[in-house]
Amino acid sequence: MRKLIAALLLLSVACAHAPRRSPALDAAAERRRLLELPPAILHKEARELMARGDWEAARLRLELYLAQAPDNAAAHFDAGWVAERLLDPKSAADLYSRALARDPAHVGAALNLARLQRNSPEEAEAVLRSALQRTPGEPRLLNALAEVLRSQHQLDQAEAAIRGVLERHPRDASAYRTLAAIEAGRGRVRLAESALNNARKLDPKDAGILNSLGLLAMRRDDLAAARGYFEEATRLDAACAAAWANLGALALRYRDYAAAEQAYLRATQVDPTRWEIHLARAWALEGLRKPREARAEYEKVLALDPHQDDALYGKALALKAEGDLEGALRAFKEYTALPKAGFLKEAQNQLAAIDLRLKSTAEAVRPVPGTAAVVQ
Repeated sequence: MRKLIAALLLLSVACAHAPRRSPALDAAAERRRLLELPPAILHKEARELMARGDWEAARLRLELYLAQAPDNAAAHFDAGWVAERLLDPKSAADLYSRALARDPAHVGAALNLARLQRNSPEEAEAVLRSALQRTPGEPRLLNALAEVLRSQHQLDQAEAAIRGVLERHPRDASAYRTLAAIEAGRGRVRLAESALNNARKLDPKDAGILNSLGLLAMRRDDLAAARGYFEEATRLDAACAAAWANLGALALRYRDYAAAEQAYLRATQVDPTRWEIHLARAWALEGLRKPREARAEYEKVLALDPHQDDALYGKALALKAEGDLEGALRAFKEYTALPKAGFLKEAQNQLAAIDLRLKSTAEAVRPVPGTAAVVQ
């Protein structure tokens, strides 16, 4: 018996682990170590970590670096890019604005800030026009301005901007792609296709051109051709998020939820900053009856755009499907409080049904008078 006890004691000792440091203490120690590094090394390490996709570690180093070198526009730009990858568009926009305040001619900061303001095209236009005052005729800025004007249906102004690019840079494939989008907006599909064919001759390795050809095919309701273009685009460039997303949209149209979910997953892996892709993936996951995973995607949408009502409604439905009635009740109440809730009647019906279920559950577990409640 003693041998058995001794053996058990030896096993318990062998399986015991050394005391672990608190994660908070480790983080504090790492922060102290980094503070001892020269600022130039901090920035260098941050960029190396960015190249490896270690966004949290890169953000910490950039934060410490900017505390010591607050006037470095390039570092603010890097920090903005890192914030985008960490799904923090508000911080990213602020950092890009700081980069522009320190270097008004920073083209990358202007382009990224304008892109983040795609839901406020007037603000995006103002950013691009301000940048063009510093660098007149810059083709990337003019191209982005044309896209913003097109989104506001100012097609003549958009064409004038992009023609300005083509006059100076007649071999700019991206300008032809933008011109194609403008012509498509006017309903001139043949002219749009002609512009894209010109772009493809100039840059046959641009997957975005194939994606645009796929979109034109969808306008013609030629879904087979569209799928072919999107698939060719992903083969040419596996990092073409738009093509993956469009493959997901085609699969979703046919209710092929498994294929749609996988395509949208690839798109979010390439570009996690687009709330529209996360929302579409959530719908595909709903179709697969995976409410927990769908809710995670809806929450990503809300992190990127807190006012996205479809995501809030979807989150409420997912919580209900998970059996979290209290959480669903709160989410539906938040949804019905929105000024323009598209599914207001449906949400009110859900609230009534959940309230009834919660009351029924409460009645079922209430102790009967004269009996003792069981304590577990």
